[in-house]
Amino acid sequence: MKVVGLASLSSSIKSKNESVSGRSRASGDLVRPRVAVIYNPVAGFLQRRRLRIFLKALRGRGHDVVLRRTEGPGHATKLARALAGGSDGSLDAIVAAGGDGTINEVANGLIGATVPLAIAPLGTANVMAWELGHGLGIRHAARVVEEGDVVSLRPAIANDRRFMLMASAGLDARTVAGVDTKLKRVIGKAAYVLAALRQLRTPPSEPIQIDLDGTTHQAALVVVTKARHYAGPFVIAPETKLSDPTLTVVMITDARRWALFKAALALAFGNVSRLSYVETIRAENVRFTAPANEPVQSDGDVIGAIPMEIGVGAGTIRMIVGDLSRVA
Repeated sequence: MKVVGLASLSSSIKSKNESVSGRSRASGDLVRPRVAVIYNPVAGFLQRRRLRIFLKALRGRGHDVVLRRTEGPGHATKLARALAGGSDGSLDAIVAAGGDGTINEVANGLIGATVPLAIAPLGTANVMAWELGHGLGIRHAARVVEEGDVVSLRPAIANDRRFMLMASAGLDARTVAGVDTKLKRVIGKAAYVLAALRQLRTPPSEPIQIDLDGTTHQAALVVVTKARHYAGPFVIAPETKLSDPTLTVVMITDARRWALFKAALALAFGNVSRLSYVETIRAENVRFTAPANEPVQSDGDVIGAIPMEIGVGAGTIRMIVGDLSRVA
């Protein structure tokens, strides 16, 4: 199903407090697509500039834009839920303009909604953008809002929080927990590299205990994913797609520093799954059981700590994608 075509554009972007006005939509009439853009204002100069380019591209393609800014953690979910539940039903799409964490929050507010989600990659890793084949092309993202196909996807769920991409425990979750957010806004991905190096200098922690459909495993790092990509354009689960009905679990079982460093190099070259100490298993239900209080991250944000249960959620989300082969 294609997103409706475009007509004209309002003369200016609406302020964040402006309400969405209704319009009649007789069958067969040409409509002016209304798009709500939810964005995170706590971003660096480059990302703010990319946001302006994206909004200009939407205007140039005829979209009527409703702009909403987030005001803290969890606010994007509330904004998306309120926009999707508007009584006039005038929105054609809601765009999450930000990184994977912003996309995650917006997606959590659109479970079961009829209005579809689109993305504008303005984050650090932008895993979802790579997963959908956008890359970092901000004008391409604007084009997808107009020309993309709408598909229904089932996010996974970790405890009571849904996620579109992945959840993990071990070195990478501790790295996410240790990132200096102010430094991240200035130097981007390099902030994660510095945090990872700090983690590698510390003695190895206890292995993560995992239950996969009743079978016990342990690993130094475990990634539960519905996506091929990880940490940006890097492929960690080459056979996985967002539409899969099960979860892919990637476990690095060797906790030695050289082994983790070798795994990072293998990830960069797209062959981490070939390492002898990397296991990949499909599962429907995953439980992180120990050690207690180890952080768990999902789509770039810490979402809690072990113990944690992960499965495929019951709800669906409608998403606009530019390349159906990437997800189906």
